[in-house]
Amino acid sequence: MTQFSMEKILDWRLDLEDEARMQLSRLEEKWQQENRQLQSLIQENTKVKNDYLKNVQIYTLRYNDYYKLVLDEKIVKQKNQMDRTQAEIKTAHEELIETHKNRKAMEKLKEKELDLLYQKEKWQEQNQLDEMATMNYRRKAL
Repeated sequence: MTQFSMEKILDWRLDLEDEARMQLSRLEEKWQQENRQLQSLIQENTKVKNDYLKNVQIYTLRYNDYYKLVLDEKIVKQKNQMDRTQAEIKTAHEELIETHKNRKAMEKLKEKELDLLYQKEKWQEQNQLDEMATMNYRRKAL
């Protein structure tokens, strides 16, 4: 059986699809990690708020207030980072869909080429059988 004429292109597209799939997976893991970090910041912020209610010393109150502002800023930055990562995930997902479509198109071409090859072989085989039948008929006629 002969090889698909564009086998290297199909292999290349398979590689591109695998890379796109891995990139999407990495980005989703990155988002999960960022989400864990955000949850940690939120828990720390809640803890500081609760500690704020328990403390009566002015120094501790000032420190907690400043620390709470820092945590609020970190939370906002983390949410912004997660939004950027989410946009990257969307782009990577679209890229994966596109590479998948490209690979499927190449596989359809491969199927068509193999079908044509099969039809050609079948036609050649039928011609050989017809030729052999004609030769046998001529031999019997003589």
